[in-house]
Parts: sequence; structure tokens; C-alpha cells
Amino acid sequence: MNKILKYSLFGLGGIVLVLVIIVAVFVATFNPNDYKPMIVQLVKDKKQRTLDIDGDIKLAFWPKLGADLGRISLSEHNGDKEFAAVEGLKVSVALIPLLRKKLVVDAVYVDGARANIVRYQDGSTNFDDLLSEDKEESSQEIAFDISSINVSNSAVSFHDEATDNTYAIEKFNLKTGRVALATPFDLASNFEVSASAPKVEARVKLQGNFMADIENQHFAIQKLDTVVKGNIADVQEADIRLTGDVDARPENMEFLVNGLKLAFAGQLADARLAADFAAPRLVVRQDEVSGDKAELTFSQQKTDQSIKAQLVLADIKGSPRELQSSGINGEFSLKQADRSVESKFSSPFKGNLEDLVFELPKLAGRIDIKDKALPKGVAQGEFAFKLLADVKQEKVDSDFSLDVEDTKLKGDVAVAGFAKPDIRFSLNGDKLDLNKLLGNNVANAKPTQKAASKSAAEPSSPDLSALKDLLLQGNVNIGSIVYEKFRLTGLKLGIKADGKTLDVSSFKVKLDETTINGKFGISRFERPIYHFDVDIDKLDADRYITDSEAQPAKPAPAAASKPQEDAPIDLSALRQLNADGELRIGSLKVANVNSTNVRIKLKADSGVAELAPFSANLYEGSMNGALTVDARSTPNIAIKQDMKSIAIGPLLTDAINNDMLNGKGSLNLDLTTSGDSVNSLKRGLNGKAALNLKDGAVKGIDIAGTLRGAKDKLDVLKGNTSVAGDKRKQTDFSEMSASFNIKNGVAHNDDLDMKAPLFRIAGSGSIDIVNETLDYLAKPTVVASLKGQGGASLQELNGLTIPVKVTGTFTEPAFAIDFAGLAAAVAKNRLLEGAGGAKGEAVKNLLEGNREEAVKSLLNQKSGKRKDEAGSEASAASSEDKVKQKLQNLFGR
Repeated sequence: MNKILKYSLFGLGGIVLVLVIIVAVFVATFNPNDYKPMIVQLVKDKKQRTLDIDGDIKLAFWPKLGADLGRISLSEHNGDKEFAAVEGLKVSVALIPLLRKKLVVDAVYVDGARANIVRYQDGSTNFDDLLSEDKEESSQEIAFDISSINVSNSAVSFHDEATDNTYAIEKFNLKTGRVALATPFDLASNFEVSASAPKVEARVKLQGNFMADIENQHFAIQKLDTVVKGNIADVQEADIRLTGDVDARPENMEFLVNGLKLAFAGQLADARLAADFAAPRLVVRQDEVSGDKAELTFSQQKTDQSIKAQLVLADIKGSPRELQSSGINGEFSLKQADRSVESKFSSPFKGNLEDLVFELPKLAGRIDIKDKALPKGVAQGEFAFKLLADVKQEKVDSDFSLDVEDTKLKGDVAVAGFAKPDIRFSLNGDKLDLNKLLGNNVANAKPTQKAASKSAAEPSSPDLSALKDLLLQGNVNIGSIVYEKFRLTGLKLGIKADGKTLDVSSFKVKLDETTINGKFGISRFERPIYHFDVDIDKLDADRYITDSEAQPAKPAPAAASKPQEDAPIDLSALRQLNADGELRIGSLKVANVNSTNVRIKLKADSGVAELAPFSANLYEGSMNGALTVDARSTPNIAIKQDMKSIAIGPLLTDAINNDMLNGKGSLNLDLTTSGDSVNSLKRGLNGKAALNLKDGAVKGIDIAGTLRGAKDKLDVLKGNTSVAGDKRKQTDFSEMSASFNIKNGVAHNDDLDMKAPLFRIAGSGSIDIVNETLDYLAKPTVVASLKGQGGASLQELNGLTIPVKVTGTFTEPAFAIDFAGLAAAVAKNRLLEGAGGAKGEAVKNLLEGNREEAVKSLLNQKSGKRKDEAGSEASAASSEDKVKQKLQNLFGR
């Protein structure tokens, strides 16, 4: 027996020795790098991805199975783009425990790991193929024990194509102690996190002692210390800190909280925010609940305003089925320069932790308002609130009431479902006086002037994606609402949201004397499209515009006339506007211009807005046209408008307080412009305009009256005489037409045609819209005597053209009449009239430059000279004396 045992041991020892020799030879001769091409091809065949192994593979087999890898990268499925990569990876596993399904690992080192994760429009991801499992593989859990984990300079990004949002973690570092199931381990980590919606750029530091016993559902965190700093959404310089200890057994409803503190600080626009939450002790066991006072505080500080709030949950006692507190107490205060608001409230608190039912049976409070703008300087009121929440059933029911001075409101809110809330509500009230609740600080505040800056952040499109997960239905009925100088009465509207659209229908309200009816809606919440259809009976918009804006422009005195400072035009908000709707107004007054039957249809899409039709009846006529604004880059504006039968005088008087032109007719515009300021829009004006008027007048000069007095002045006026514009004078006409070609802000006309009983006027010239100056030459031609019109006969002017130069500015035009030219024309007529006969004809031809005709006229007189030489000479002398006498009479010499 001993020999058998002895030989058996020798045989076993020999086998082990052979195995050791074989393993030694294998380890000495095996080179895993020889198999890299095979591994790469295997991944290519199985997963249709490209695996790149840049460094050498170093393996260890005994007593631990280990690997030391260099840079490795893996491509996207069926693509060359990188999906994941690691710069270095080192790990070793104990071999014998692995045979017992225990994973005992030495320190794990990972450097430069990164992954790019994408979720496509259909919900699939770019790593789904890597998750496909072999149905024959066992899913038995393997216990693990890792000495430590060390990760450095790693990153992961996630892009959601459905929402076009990107989230990323960068510069990720992690260091742990021993990691094993149901065993506490130390962890320290720091990294940077970013997100596109909401916009996040923050740094995170995390450390503590963690334990996770998944089998027994026991989780614990000790000495938690977390710090988050950066910009989060609209909050700049955010600083969030979380400390404390938490021990939880969710299945048994057992929780232990000790010294939990959460602190927040940050800058929101011009307000400094701060919030703190403290829960010193909370114990929840199967038969006991106890806790010390928990407190939440909040503050907001502005230059001219401070807000403070405090909410305290008194000591908690009872059992999980019957939890109660002596009460919840709260305080709120608002302080401004001339206004303060203070409120205090309290309520009992009941709860059932097992069924997760909580109740505030009666929250009651008071409000005290002090404001010099209030009629009595003070206002007081009461409010009440009740709430019942069933977390398991995902239901919340509440109702509330408010009674402050004249304001009386009541309402209720019911919520069903938390993942996608279905909210039903109603709000009813006799009166809501916001002036008493909010004071008149807003009304009295002067608007803040902000310097235009091209570097200023462009307004972003509001993301209402949260409405996709909201079902909402309710009604609002309020008798009257008072705010500043506005008064709304009879407000009735219904609101409904179904996850795809939000509709405000049956909208009805009266604003002062204006009745508004219509509906409003929003669709495509991630990039909202606004829909509206509104009817207004009458609206005086000037009533709601500041006094300086409502007053029509008045001509400035000449001494004070200076070029206005260029005002910037910011239409960047249009780039985020998507809208489709129609507005109808029975009677409208805006900028002192009155119109009726106004119809405006708006269509806006990502920076391009079109108003078509843009029509109305105004000043005995009508207008119809379209306006297009393209604000995708530098604003481009195009307007087409046809005005028919418009009484132009009252229109100009109401619009610009200038009645320089009167009459009734049509005005056609086809204009384009481009620019980012008022002056650049003027300089960019190009297009055409046409004007046709009847039975009107040009104010500022009476051409007929001026010509009546011309005869008496011809003997002393020998040059141009300027005449200042006088609005008491006017030049009447029966018809007037003109067309304009507009280029770079200058309108040019060369076809003026004005008809009057006594003259016709042609003209040409330019109007500089940018500098608001005139350079125009009008050419009136007398067609009939003015005799009988209140002046002396000026038959001598009949058929003559009198140049009138129009210069100056829009507000102060100047008119210059060429009296020297007029005198020469009259002298010419008189000279010809005195010469008479063939000589007169010859003089006329000479004056007009027709020398040949003049010679012919003189030759026709030779036969007469031969018959009576003496008589002819006497006749010639007599004619010459007559001409001289005429000239002396004309010029007083």
C-alpha cells in the first residue's frame, strides 16, 4: 500500500513537473503580440468595428493573470470614427480565486480613457451592438474584490440627436481604496461637467466613504463632501456644497440622516442668490420616527431690493404610519426703497411614510404691505392653503384663497401622475389689484438705457420641451385686473395642453374700452411655434405709449437743427421667433394715425417675418400691401404698399405734424433696405415710389400770388430772390403726379406734372432722405391771365416758364424764384411786340438763334424799300425809336 502511495506521489509529482515545464516553456515562448492581427480581425468580423492596438501587449499568467496594454482604440460600428479609446490600461487578477468565481484584482490603472456616446433620433445608441449577449452565456453574478481603482485624465460625451443636446464629463480623475460588495470604501474624484441645455460649465469635487450592499439593499455614505462650482443655466459663479452622513435601507423603510447640509450661492443677472438647507438628525425605523428641526433659508440681494425667506419643520415624531410635527412655520420679507412686504404662515403637518401620504390640513398666513404709493400707505390681508399628496398613487390635491384689500382670489389645483403630470386647475376672482400687491415701483421706474453692443449675447430660443411631459387643463375667470394705468375686466380664458400643443382658447378680456377676443397656441415645444387669431374692436395704442413716443414729431427750430444721433436697430429676437397668426382691429390709433378695418397676417420662421396682407382703411381711402423682414444676418426689409383714395393732408398732419402737401389720391411704394441702425436703413433705401393726387395744394408758397406781384418788381429785381416757406400760403392744383427712383437713400424725380387753372408745373430734382434735405427745381408755366384773381393783369407772363428752386430741409424748405430770368422773358415779349411785322419776326428768330430765318424775314422787305426809300428810312427810324421807348418804359431808363 505504501509503495502504491509512494509511486502514486512520484507519478503525480512527475505530472506536475511536466505541467510546470510545459507552462514555463509556453510562457517563455508565447508572444501575445503575434495574435494582434487575429484579434483585430475577430472584432472586425464579429462587431464590424475597427480595433487598433498601438502598443505592445504584456501578459502575466502566474500566480496572477495580468495584462499591461498600451493605447487601444475602437471605431464606430461600420465606420472609421473613433467610438472609444484608452491611452493605457494595467490590471492583474488572482488566478485561483477566479476558478471559484471570485474576482480578486490588484490595483487597476486607467489613463486617458474616452468614449463618445450617441443616441439617435429613433432612440437607439451607437453601442447597442456591443450589448448583444450570447443566449448561452451564463449571467451568474461574480463576486469581486479590487485592491484599488485609479483613473486619470478620462472623458465621456453624450449627444442626443433627438434634442440636439450634448453632455460631457472631462478631465475625470478617480481614486479609491479597496472596492468590494457590502464593504465600505473610500472614494475621491474630481472632473469637469458641461451641458448644452441647460447651459452648464462646472467643476466637481467629490469624496467620502461609500458602501453598497445590493443583495440586502443597504446603502451608506459617510463623511460626504461634495463641491460644485461654475455656471449652471442662468446662474453664474454658482457654488454648491453638500455634506453629511446618510444610511438607507429602502426596502425596510429605514433611513438615518446625520448632519446633512446643502448650501447654494450664485449670481442670477443682477441678483445675488443664497440658499441653505440643514437637517441635523432624522431617524426612520420600522416602529419609530424622530428628528430635530429642519430648516430651509433663501435670500436674494439686489442694489435696490432684498428678499428673505425661511421655512422651518419643527421636531418630527411618531411612527412611519402616523408621522406628525408640531408644525411648519415660514416667514417672507421683501424690502425696497419705499416698499416692504412681510408675511408669516404656519400649518400642522401629518404624514404616513409607509403609504407615502402627506398632508397640510390648514396653512394660514397674513400679509402686511407698506408702500407710500398705496392709498392708505399700508395694505393687509390673509391667505390660506390646503394640500394632500399621495406619492404612491401620484396624486396631489390643493386649494387656496387670497384676500388682500380689494383683491379676492380662490382656486384649486389637482395633479395626477408625476412622470407626465396631468394638472387640472381653476382660478376665480372678483378683483386683482396688482398696484396694491406689487406697488407702483415698476410704473414709476425709468427704463434703463443699455448701450448697444454687437458682442452682446444673442437671445436664445426658449426651450419649452418640458411641456411635452405635461397635461394641463383649466379655466381662469377674473372680474377685473388693475396694473399701473391698465385695467382689464371680464377676463375669461381656457388653457389646455396635451403634450403636443398648448392652447389658450375662448380668450376674452376688455382692456379699458378695448374688447379683445381670440385664441392663442404653442406647438413644437423644443423650438416653439406660436399661433394666434385675435379680434380687437378698437384700440388707442397711443394711450399705452410714453408721452414722448405718443406725440407726433414737431419741426425743430432752425438754430437747434442738428443731425440726430444714429439709433441702433436690433432685430435679433426675430431669429428665434416662429409664429403664424392673424390680427384684426376694427379701429386703430397708433402714432396719432387713425385707421379702420386693420388686418395683419404674420408668418415668421427662424429670422424671416412676413406681414401679408397688411391692409387697412384710413383717411377716406385704403391701403394694402406686404412687409418682409429678414433678420438672419444684417436686417433686410422689403415693403410693398398700395394706398388708394388717401386724403394725404390729414395723414401727414396726424403722422408727422406737417401739412406741406394736401390732396386726395394714390401712393404706391416698392422699397427695399438693409442696415442695423436708423441711418443705415435710410442709406440703404432702394426702389420706386409713385404719387397721384387731385384737388390739392402744396403748402409753403403761393406761386400764383407771387406772380401777381412780379410785374411791379421787375424794374428792381435783377437776380434770384429767395422766399422762406410760409405755411399760411399754398399753391393749389387740380392734378399732380410724380414718380421717384430711390437709390441709396436719395429719391430722384424728373416727371413732376402739376396742373392748375393758371399754370402748369413740371420739375425734377432729388430728395435726400438720409440728411432730410431738398434739391429740386420746379418749372411753373403760366397758361392764362391772372386778371380777375385779385391782382393786376400779367398777360405778359402768359406762356412763360418761371424756375422755382426748392432747397432747405424737410421741416424748413426754402423757395427761390428766378426773377432775373422772368424779367428777361418779359422784355423779350415786349420787344417783339413793339418791333412788329417782318422785323419783329427777324428779332424773334435772332433771339432764338435762328439766323437764317431772320435774314429771310429781312430780304422779304427789299421790294418795299425800292418803292419809297425816304419813307422806308423814316419808317425804320420810327420803329427803332419805338423799340427804344419800350425798353426805357420796361427798365425805367
